[in-house]
Amino acid sequence: MSNSWFRFKKFIINQDKAAMKVGVDGVLLGAVSCFKNAETILDIGAGTGLLSLMAAQKSKAKITALEIEKDAYNQCVENVLLNGKQEQIKVLNSSFQKFSKSTKQKFDFIICNPPFFENSTKSVSENKNAARHSDILPKTDLVKGVTNLLNSSGIFTLILPSEFEKSFEKLCRQNNLFCIYKMYVYPKSDKTHNRIIFEFSFKKKATKQEKIIIRDKHTNQYTNEYKKLTKNFYLKF
Repeated sequence: MSNSWFRFKKFIINQDKAAMKVGVDGVLLGAVSCFKNAETILDIGAGTGLLSLMAAQKSKAKITALEIEKDAYNQCVENVLLNGKQEQIKVLNSSFQKFSKSTKQKFDFIICNPPFFENSTKSVSENKNAARHSDILPKTDLVKGVTNLLNSSGIFTLILPSEFEKSFEKLCRQNNLFCIYKMYVYPKSDKTHNRIIFEFSFKKKATKQEKIIIRDKHTNQYTNEYKKLTKNFYLKF
C-alpha cells in the first residue's frame, strides 16, 4: 500500500485521495524539465500537484494546474495550500478539452504526465481509470489542444511509454509540433527503454537525444545519474 503522503526536500505531497501516487515517471519528468525561462506554465492532468510544485520550486512562473477528476482536484488544491503556493499555482477542475476551447491564455511551457493505457484491462475504480487510461484525454485531443495554447516559442513536454514513440511524433508533426528533445528511460541497464520524455516546439530543429538508467541491475538501487538528476527533490539524495 502506498504511503498517504510523500515528503520532498522543499514540499510535501498528500496522496490519500488521488488515484495516481507519486512515482518515478512524474519525478523524472519534473526534474528533466527546464522551466527557468517560462513566465506561464500549464500542467495538464495535475493529479496530486507534483509537477506543478516541482515547477514552482524551479521557477517563478505562474502555473495553471488542470485536473478533471474531483478527488484528485481536491488533493491538488490541498497540496498547493499545504505548501503555501496558492499565489503561484492556480488549480482548475476542468477537462483539458473544455479549457483549451474556452481560454484565450497562451503558455510558455506545457507539461503533461498523461493517461496512456489503451485497450487494456480497467480497474473497478473509475478514478484510477480516469488517471491511467486515455479515454478521457485521447492523444489527438491533447495535441490539438496544445497547439491552441502554446506560445509560438513555447515548449510542450510529456512522458510516454516507448511503444507510442513513432505514432505520437507523427501526430505532433501533423499538427506542426516538432520533437526537439528525447530522453530514453531504461528501468535497468539490462532492460530496454520503456519510457520516453519528449519536448516539442513549433520551431523545427535537430532532435537532441539522451538516455538515463533508473536502477542498477545488480543492486536494484537508484543509479548515480538518477540521483544526480533528482537530488534537488528527493530527501534521501
